[in-house]
Amino acid sequence: MNSITLNPQSSWQSSFNFDHVKCLIVCRGPIRLEAIKIFKELKVIYGILISEKDSIIFPNTLAPELQIFSNRKNFVHHIKDYMGDTKKEKELCIEKIIKICLTHGYTHVFAGYGFMAEDYNFVSKLEKANLSFIGPNSKLIKKAGSKDEAKKLARSLKVSVIPGEDNVTALTLLDKAGNNKIKYFRNLIQKYKLNLPNNWESFDKICQANALIEESYLKNIDLFSISDLQKKTVEVVKKLFLKNPNRSIRFKHILGGGGKGQRIVNSLKEVPEAVMAILVESKSNGVGDNKNFLIELNLENTRHIEIQVIGNGEWYSELGGRDCSLQIHEQKLLEFSLTEDMLKNSAKEFRSSHKKIETNILRKELKQLRSMCLDAEKFAKELKLDSVSTFECIVDSQKHYFMEVNTRVQVEHRVTEMAYKLKFTNPNNPDDYFFVNSIIGAMLLINCFGKALPKPERITNCISGIEARINSTNASLNPRSGGTIFRWSEPNYHEIRDDQGIGNVNKFTGFPKPYKFSGAYDSNIALSITRGISRKECLEKLTEILRKMEINGNDLNLNTNFLYSILHWFIKNGPMLKPNTNFVSYYLAIAGKVKELIDQINLELAWNILVSEVKKNYGETGVKICEKKFTLILRPLKKLFSDIHLLLGWISFQQSKYNNEEIKERENPNIILNDLYHYLNLDQNSNKFPIDKIWDQDQKILIQGITFYKDLMRKFEIPNLPWPKLNLLLNSKNPPEGFCLDNFSPSWEEIIPSHKGHQLGMELLRLPIAIAKEGGFFELRGNNSLEIEIPIEIHDLNYRQSLISKLTPTFSSNSNQIIASSGGVFYARENPNAKDFVKEGESVEKGQVLGLLEVMKMFNEIRAPSSGTILKKCFEKNSGILVKKGQILYLIEQDKKNKSSNNEQNISGKEKLTSIFMKKISSL
Repeated sequence: MNSITLNPQSSWQSSFNFDHVKCLIVCRGPIRLEAIKIFKELKVIYGILISEKDSIIFPNTLAPELQIFSNRKNFVHHIKDYMGDTKKEKELCIEKIIKICLTHGYTHVFAGYGFMAEDYNFVSKLEKANLSFIGPNSKLIKKAGSKDEAKKLARSLKVSVIPGEDNVTALTLLDKAGNNKIKYFRNLIQKYKLNLPNNWESFDKICQANALIEESYLKNIDLFSISDLQKKTVEVVKKLFLKNPNRSIRFKHILGGGGKGQRIVNSLKEVPEAVMAILVESKSNGVGDNKNFLIELNLENTRHIEIQVIGNGEWYSELGGRDCSLQIHEQKLLEFSLTEDMLKNSAKEFRSSHKKIETNILRKELKQLRSMCLDAEKFAKELKLDSVSTFECIVDSQKHYFMEVNTRVQVEHRVTEMAYKLKFTNPNNPDDYFFVNSIIGAMLLINCFGKALPKPERITNCISGIEARINSTNASLNPRSGGTIFRWSEPNYHEIRDDQGIGNVNKFTGFPKPYKFSGAYDSNIALSITRGISRKECLEKLTEILRKMEINGNDLNLNTNFLYSILHWFIKNGPMLKPNTNFVSYYLAIAGKVKELIDQINLELAWNILVSEVKKNYGETGVKICEKKFTLILRPLKKLFSDIHLLLGWISFQQSKYNNEEIKERENPNIILNDLYHYLNLDQNSNKFPIDKIWDQDQKILIQGITFYKDLMRKFEIPNLPWPKLNLLLNSKNPPEGFCLDNFSPSWEEIIPSHKGHQLGMELLRLPIAIAKEGGFFELRGNNSLEIEIPIEIHDLNYRQSLISKLTPTFSSNSNQIIASSGGVFYARENPNAKDFVKEGESVEKGQVLGLLEVMKMFNEIRAPSSGTILKKCFEKNSGILVKKGQILYLIEQDKKNKSSNNEQNISGKEKLTSIFMKKISSL
């Protein structure tokens, strides 16, 4: 699909060309390749930046898009870093980018959805250099891009905001000023030669303080210390706690994004460290940095909804919503379109099924969506939006609160493209029109032709879209660097995949280009997108996309199995359920609980227990039948048990085919086993290697079983007889009355043993259901209010985190070593001014935090695997240590009670639990 469909026969449409544009793309990741494709289609000349991290520091991370360029000297430009680590380094980066543009004749700059995309200073300097920024203008970014300014604007427009404080830095300065504030401020102005408006003394006190602080940023000075800021924050938080007892408070840096620069505090003693942490994480702890952050009541159990808006400075339009509630560590994982048509259609389906509660819920949601869209357009109009932006809200029950405005294209912009396109019509000829299918294309169009563009009509593409973020993470969804992709299967018919060209074949060698995850950037490596006539169809399409997706490489840690799992959960429990932003952590906690049980199950032992029972009941004949089925049954089960997310997805997929109370099948186990091979993408296929498909002998046995029952039911003339009834019938010694077996082959005496033979060993397929039931997986479910019921025990945050940690236990070949589970940057203290998490000689408890590992811009906690004493720190510095996967961080002497847990006891425990579960599922 073209980004913009222009008819060359129309003189009006032909006037919208981009011959004058030469654009430098200053972002990386999936959006860079997307922008390249769009610019190429529109005949825009373009070039890209490459940082040292791309090309020098980390081998095999060189941007795959480079093979697109034949003339790299003039269109591929090198820079040390895109942003730098400090304010000074950032300024140098900006100067270098501008110099590159002017030297090579670039007219435009596109920054995608990176931090530079909504950096007022960057855009302002581009404008001063007569370079055109493809995005909102700098004044708009300054007005809305900072979270504190956007919140003030929301209040002025009477849009609901979260209770809290937006001006903690101003309040800090006012405290420093004492009783005679005007005199104090005058002294600061004179001392630092601050340039304030002549009438600044007529401002209210907060505005006076903010005016001085704004000027201090330009002078690269601080008017108060971080210690002063921490002290004032404690006072503000204390008042919020008094007004809102038993609630937590969220700190959010005004320039943060993607979960960065945020902390939640539950007590006053946590405040000072939390303040320092968000300043460090948002790189705002230096002299002259903007240190303001929002202090807000932390609304839990909320949804994250955003509205896409577009404008040219004169007209403004909303393009529907996106539900981005499925997230972890403030990082989104799955995004769904939220459109009026989808909600109307879904409500209609519920009404036709006589589900009044669900119908009314969706009608209320439709009303709420319209309200958010009106607020978004109101914001766009007030800002005089001249590009695209996103109006973000959090939804608490039936009320929504403004959260922030993102003055850039979002990662999830494709979800909106799945739902809508824009139709631009010639004001002088209604038959002369063209379509814009791309948000990036629309940004370029508005940038180049702005006020000449008439207000477009929003046209529905599909009423539902969905996007999955494929990330480099471990099983608990913490970022994981390292690993190399060698091959990635092509997108199928229903998939749009945005990546960096990973897995593309090198045109010079004919082999796929390896790509290594360096950990230098965030964990997102690709986006998988699809659309449909309903959310359910989108979910089903995306599960099929992930089922067939093949990614081969070395030491890969991707979240594809988690995505596959949770999509199946929603298909089973309800596509229109409304998860809150904590749902993924609840899901992972249950996964951790189930994994505890899985780790205590020995499948080989389970099989031996089953075979011994078969031998008692059917002798050597039964044993021989089981021997033939050994790999048929054990092979897919072992694959399931090796990955908790694959297992939970399978349980959701097959849940309706079991009576979970009795752990008995409602479907023929042979069909269930066939479904399992399909679910694991182990279907018979001549193009696959044996390791990737069902083996021929196993396929033959499976097909024989399925065919036996099909033929039998056809001969019985009962094709729709439910499996429990058929199974009961076939376990009778004599045929039921009324069955005419004259001239029937095989005879009843032959049918019964054949049936038993086809069922031998199949009981083992019940094991996942039994384990899931024991682990409480079925207690996580939707209700008719479209809410998700959460087991009470995992509401406790500490317990939840302890369960999630079981998904990726700390591993070392030596029980006295605590190692880095991934490459990254290690910190032995939470921030530069804090104390070390632990000292040598100090006793620690199991699960205690010992350090932080920054991987792909996210912080992972290093916890003690057991209680003991820290013998040695195996590093020199306490902050910013570059470590490799497997590197020793601490030596620990475990407590004696831990050492007593030896291998023999583990084996004994596995034998005991395996035997217990085999009794639960046995029907022999």
